[in-house]
Amino acid sequence: MSAQRLSRREFLRLGVLTAGTAALAACAAPAPTPAPQPTQAAPTKAPAPTQAPAAAAKGGTLRVYWHPAHHYETYKQVATKFEADTGWKINWELYQWPDMRTKLLANFAAGDVPDLSEEPGNYAQEFGLSGNALNITPFIQKSGKEMGYPDDWQEAAVKQYMVKGDHYGVKLHHTCTLLFYNMEMFDKAGIKPESLTSWEAFLDACKATAKGNVFGFAPNQSSGYTWPWLHQNGQIPYDPVKNVVPLDNPDAYEAMQFQADLIHKHKVAPIPVTSADYEGPQKLFSAKRSAIILTGPWDVKPVLDSSPDLKWGMIQPLKRKVQATTGAGAGMFIPKAAKNPAAAFDFIKAVTTIEAEIAATKEANMLMPRKSWAANPEVMGLKYIAPFAQALKLVVDTSALTLTGKSGEIGNLFNKMYEEVIYKNRPAEEALKEYVAAANKVLAG
Repeated sequence: MSAQRLSRREFLRLGVLTAGTAALAACAAPAPTPAPQPTQAAPTKAPAPTQAPAAAAKGGTLRVYWHPAHHYETYKQVATKFEADTGWKINWELYQWPDMRTKLLANFAAGDVPDLSEEPGNYAQEFGLSGNALNITPFIQKSGKEMGYPDDWQEAAVKQYMVKGDHYGVKLHHTCTLLFYNMEMFDKAGIKPESLTSWEAFLDACKATAKGNVFGFAPNQSSGYTWPWLHQNGQIPYDPVKNVVPLDNPDAYEAMQFQADLIHKHKVAPIPVTSADYEGPQKLFSAKRSAIILTGPWDVKPVLDSSPDLKWGMIQPLKRKVQATTGAGAGMFIPKAAKNPAAAFDFIKAVTTIEAEIAATKEANMLMPRKSWAANPEVMGLKYIAPFAQALKLVVDTSALTLTGKSGEIGNLFNKMYEEVIYKNRPAEEALKEYVAAANKVLAG
């Protein structure tokens, strides 16, 4: 599996709510039963920071769980140098996300855990709440300034790994979504891409480029892709102060209805295809059958490989009330029962240096969480990476829902709402009211 494909699948699975927000939608058929959600631990009081960590011992074997699509040459080289510098041997164990989760849960029960594990963006908080992830605040207090953490990490990338003010992991990759546009179609329609800053300008561009069998915009089947629109109208998935899902309001209705109207009212977008093929919008874009798509860096290589003659570019996130986009990405955590936590944290430091980040970006088109990475001249010189780097500061943090321990069930309800609005053209206000009532019932239960 390619790194680009994995990153897209991560986004589709994680969406903005949890690892289950992207169950495939249904069109004319009744809404399917959402994919089973991983059991999430009930929130508990996070353990208090422990005493200052001891220094890592010299030598031994460090067990590291990693996703195979992220087993980059860059990280292998970092491991080789780490081994030479410290005497620790890195024992990589490669698992797909579902298998990794199953393995970790079994490890927790047996008391035999790895020293360090990669995770898809939601395990660290969940396992921090359940007491299975190590509170690494003492390590950060000791070494954070040296590694630039958290000051050099994008704010949303830091918050995603915190529980009650303490740190339970460090983000490794930080991705986001942007609009891709067809330059020739825009030129022919007399549209300047820099004019696309608002929803009105976006709709005008879609109408101007939708001709014959060409769509102005190709939406995605996953509910995760609805969040940029909601964020741009000032919406978040969960209000931790009131402990409610706050999407029963006119701005939320407008954001959902705008997306449905592109398909059913304005006829500038197709109903998304419901299948296991995650590349539907990208394929339409590459085939010059859609002027605009909303996607992430995972589609850069497929577009370049499939349509080398295509002239295309990217547009920064739109603004309705605020300019915003949504994010995803993988991170790392240390299990609480790890035998070698100090050495594991040393490896976290080694694999997240600015040099490692830039090398991994060049190797795999991966986006990174450091602010200094986003501002680095080498990164800004990468034609298809620089626009994403610029947009990372506009990613909205949505991790608070994970801390409720109920994001899986609420994510399923969100999928159902999305399917009904986008596929069945149910009025957004009606569907959102029903969703909010059901979600808040889950939160109150």
